[in-house]
Order: sequence, then structure tokens, then C-alpha cells
Amino acid sequence: MAQYSRDGMDYRGKVAVVTGASSGLGRQLALDLAAAGAVVVGVARREPELRELTDEMRRSSPKSGYVVCDLASGDIGTTMQSIEETYGPVDVLINNAAMDLKVGLRDIAVDDYRHLMEANFLSAVSATLTVLPGMIERGHGVVAMVSSDGGRLPGSGPGAYPASKAALGAFAESVSYRVRRKGVRVHLVYPAFMPTAMGLAALDRGLRRPPFFARRTVEQVSKLVLRKLGGPHFEINAAPVIVWATVFRAAVPRLYQRFRSSR
Repeated sequence: MAQYSRDGMDYRGKVAVVTGASSGLGRQLALDLAAAGAVVVGVARREPELRELTDEMRRSSPKSGYVVCDLASGDIGTTMQSIEETYGPVDVLINNAAMDLKVGLRDIAVDDYRHLMEANFLSAVSATLTVLPGMIERGHGVVAMVSSDGGRLPGSGPGAYPASKAALGAFAESVSYRVRRKGVRVHLVYPAFMPTAMGLAALDRGLRRPPFFARRTVEQVSKLVLRKLGGPHFEINAAPVIVWATVFRAAVPRLYQRFRSSR
């Protein structure tokens, strides 16, 4: 069984897969993992961005590469099998890919929810279930799910995105209990608000800009994640103060609901 230090893991020579690697946090995670010595495989839909990412990764990790995959298509399990055949067993899987809908509650349809759940939740489940048996057999491995504070503190709206992230969190926590004693670490990452394309688009659709203590850059979050992966904590909170909002919600639910409804 693998032993992990409290400061994370040694990434040198490890095979790491990052989904949603073409931009934002996924891109930064891929670059930082490559700089730390991992063989990184970036997975996303947009090949031009993946090619550019791979050129940068190979400056420090010559064996790194990419695979084009639309995670909403349901093919990620096959993609993960192909990656392991090409690069070897996956040591680190970061399920980072996500999408949001530009549809309000009045116009959203059930199929919109299905599509979003496929991209944000079921793709992570499929990728995880593909690599998990090998990790358990080898006695080591790390899986991280990048969630959202909306998954634990949803605001007003159609609820599709926070629902997908809440499902991701429940899946990750349940699996973590089962595999921890088998040498596999599963983490749930709460990155706070980041000024990525998706984050800025949410602001354009009416999301209030979070206070400074709930904002982070992709560089800050990536550095934190790489330091905490493989460590003892299930949750990786980029903005720990937000945890207190969950305490407030549990302690005085009616007041919390009134506060959220007024925003």
C-alpha cells in the first residue's frame, strides 16, 4: 500500500490525466503537473488549445500529450482505457471538466439537465470507474473532483450546475470511504471563484461578484491542489472561510434562506 505524506505526493514519473485541460484551471493544473515531473495527458474538446498546451508541457515533460474527447458524449471511459494503453497506468486523475448552461429557469428543459449531468457528473464517474480498479490493485492512486461552492451552497436559478456539482461531491465522498484503506486517495476540490471564461460568463449572466475572500486565481488554486493531493484531507478548500457559510446554513437555516432569497 502506498504511503502519502501530509504535504502531498512526488509527481516525478507519475501518469496524470487532467480533463478540461484546454483552458482555465485545467490548463494550469496540467502545466504545473508537467513542471513537477509528471507525464500529463490533457483531455478536452478543443484540439488547437490542447496542441498549444502540449507544446508548453513538453518543455519540462517531453512524454506528455493530449487526447481530444467531448466529455458530454459519454466516451470518456473508452478514452481512459486508450490513455492507459498508450501511457501506462494512471496514477493521478483530476476530473476538472465542466460546463454551464446559458438558459434561465423559464426556458430550461429536462434534456438540458441530462446534457449537463453527462458532462459534469457522469463523465467524472466513468473516468473514475475506469482507472479505480487498477489503482486499488496497485495499492496507490489519487483521484480529484473539482467541484464548486454552488454544489454545497446553491443560489437561485435553474439549479442544473449546482445539482451536477452536488452529485459529484456525494459520489466522491462515498467512494473515498471505500478506497482509502486500499491506498487510494479521493479528494473534492472547492476552488472558490476564479476569473476563468466560465466564471466571467456567470458574472455576465447576473452572478454577483464574490467578495475578495472568496476569489482565487487559477495559479493559486493549482498550487494548492498539487500540494494537497495524496494528503489526509478529503476536501481541498481554496477559500476556507466559505466553510463557515455552510455552518451558518446549518445553524440558522431560516435566516440563511432569507438572506439567499434576497440576493
